[in-house]
Amino acid sequence: MKTMRGVALLCLLVVTDILSAAEVTGSLQWVRRVELSTPASGLITHVAVDSGDEVRKGQLLLNLEPRGFAAQVKKAEAQVLAGREARDEAKRELERTSEMYERTLLSDHELQLARIALSKAEAELLAAEAERTQARLEQEYSRISAPFDGVILQRSAELGQTVVTRLQSVPLLVLAETGRMLARIEVGEPELVALRKGMEVPVRAGGKTFRGTVQRVGMEPVIAAGGVAKYEADVLFEYPRNERLRAGQSAVVVLP
Repeated sequence: MKTMRGVALLCLLVVTDILSAAEVTGSLQWVRRVELSTPASGLITHVAVDSGDEVRKGQLLLNLEPRGFAAQVKKAEAQVLAGREARDEAKRELERTSEMYERTLLSDHELQLARIALSKAEAELLAAEAERTQARLEQEYSRISAPFDGVILQRSAELGQTVVTRLQSVPLLVLAETGRMLARIEVGEPELVALRKGMEVPVRAGGKTFRGTVQRVGMEPVIAAGGVAKYEADVLFEYPRNERLRAGQSAVVVLP
């Protein structure tokens, strides 16, 4: 008899828990979605991906014709070498001038000219080093790599296309992060009371159930149909990359 009472009590608790849970349907959103472009200008000579391709962080996606960028780097490096030699020579000249000045063989004006020459050589060296840094950056910008694991959503780049970015960068690829997504839902005031940032809640998507964490609870209402105030909430969850979930798919969040 005690056993039956215990089973009945357990069943009641389970039923009560189920009844207290609220299922809210929402949609999936990307956690990170970026438009990849480059501040460098040039001719596209290689595109390694297409729409729908999975990529890994650091993977080369696209590059511009490399020879011009390499030439600019070599030119800048040569200017730095020349600038160092000029600076070193100006230092030696100042040392000779200072020595002769101490021996009263040269005037104050000549000593000052030697100091000015050294300052000018040092400034020209700094300018050459800055040009080298800029040339190296341009060379780096000529190659677009994946900033994180993801999937290519759009490809706007084609072989032979000329990229001109003097005024504005042109989006060439659109990348979305995979392995993590947001389930975005709208809840009323009764459900809002139970939601807290960091709370763990189940998420059903793509026929699977995942462990989610409340990432954001809206502070301002979104007015839905009928004039009823609704609040947005985002639930972050991780999933295996082979599940191939997509933004806009339906998702169900089970609230406490």
